[in-house]
Amino acid sequence: MNSSNSAYEKYKMIAQSVTSPCAILSVEKNEDGTAGDIRLFATNDKFSMTGEMVEGELYTKFLPREPKFDDMCLRAAFGGEKIHTYVDSTKTLGAWSDNILLPLQPDEDGKTGYCQFIYDLTKEMDAGKFSTISPTVAGFVIKSCLELRSDNDFKVNINQVIEDIRIFTDATFACVISMNREKQKSELICQSIEETAMAAGQSFSGVSFDTIDKWDDLIGESDCFIMRDKADIENVVEKVTPKWAQLLRMKGIENLCLVPLQQRKVTVGYILVTNFNLDNLVTIKETLEILSLFVSSEMANNQFLARLEWLTSVDMRTGVRNRAAMNRVVDEYAEQLKWQKYPIGVAFCTMNGLKALNEKNGHDAGNKCLEEAGNILSEIFDETEVFRSAGEEFAVVCKDADEKDFQERIEKLRERGSNPDGVYFAIGTAFDSTEGDLRKALRNANKQMLEEKENFYIKYPDKKRS
Repeated sequence: MNSSNSAYEKYKMIAQSVTSPCAILSVEKNEDGTAGDIRLFATNDKFSMTGEMVEGELYTKFLPREPKFDDMCLRAAFGGEKIHTYVDSTKTLGAWSDNILLPLQPDEDGKTGYCQFIYDLTKEMDAGKFSTISPTVAGFVIKSCLELRSDNDFKVNINQVIEDIRIFTDATFACVISMNREKQKSELICQSIEETAMAAGQSFSGVSFDTIDKWDDLIGESDCFIMRDKADIENVVEKVTPKWAQLLRMKGIENLCLVPLQQRKVTVGYILVTNFNLDNLVTIKETLEILSLFVSSEMANNQFLARLEWLTSVDMRTGVRNRAAMNRVVDEYAEQLKWQKYPIGVAFCTMNGLKALNEKNGHDAGNKCLEEAGNILSEIFDETEVFRSAGEEFAVVCKDADEKDFQERIEKLRERGSNPDGVYFAIGTAFDSTEGDLRKALRNANKQMLEEKENFYIKYPDKKRS
């Protein structure tokens, strides 16, 4: 009997003596000290949930490769460490996984080590088990949670947390991105950029929703996506989202970690870190995965409060926001623009002929016309951008607007609001990409709107109020 068979028979007996699912893993160590192939050397009957023969196969045949798991196997097989973890494996196994790794005797040549892997599955998360994390990770997560719950507003808090994440991971860039699949929109919530690496930040500030929507495919059944080097751009990223791969190459991104933010198992955003310290990959991955739970919760709370605030500022007749909300938004944006310039598009839209319609067909007809006008504006613009500024007048205020997109939306508004016997808008617009003077833009848009209004009544004199 050769030594290989002897080792197999010995480890097979160990695996079969365990009542939980158990496998003896063989771990090869590369010359640079990293983990090589990890195989299911010997297993008990419970280990394979499908009943198929799995012995001799790489574990990656059945599960996505995880650098954290590779590192733990290496530490157990060659470092003699006893390791216990409790991880979210609901994507792959439909349950949380309670794992134990125990060291076993390596081969005499020192190239192959062994460890005993035992797991149990639980449908619901056991918070007590989940809390068994390293002091380094626990300390950083607790500090970040306290910052998220401080008395400042959400934007200030999340900016501080992402700055801490960038420093903790020794990265050049870190950010939080939110996404809304229903509205096909994404937003860069916050970012932190190392002073000497401004170019890296540009890789994500203008990424389209279509590209971000593909990130879930990159993550797949894992908890996150890690790009270890530039080779992963061609081998992985290029196959899923070519546009982003091209941008990563152009901006010189060496590595990145992408962690989803989920609410009720739906991805609502991401934590993204680039050009971080690969030596601490396992710690960084564990930290961001845990922290993502708390960031997701705070995002959900902030969104709820924002929605509640929006509901209290809505105009019940038209469904758009009221004048008080408009005043608050204009004041806020005007103050922001003093310190940071960003492109902004504004429009005033007044309904021509409404008073004559009220006199001719009654106020019910006028009210229905107002409701239709609100619906048209809400369908073309985001609900947060449209306001009923006066009785028959509406305003649109678009922050961080794209000029081409803004003008295209205005053209759609002209097309849909051109019925002389119903909704007919007189529209004035202004777009400011350099000055940052919001109130000047509003004045210019209002002046243009009044000129269009006069031209309407010249063209349709019968629509004037009698």
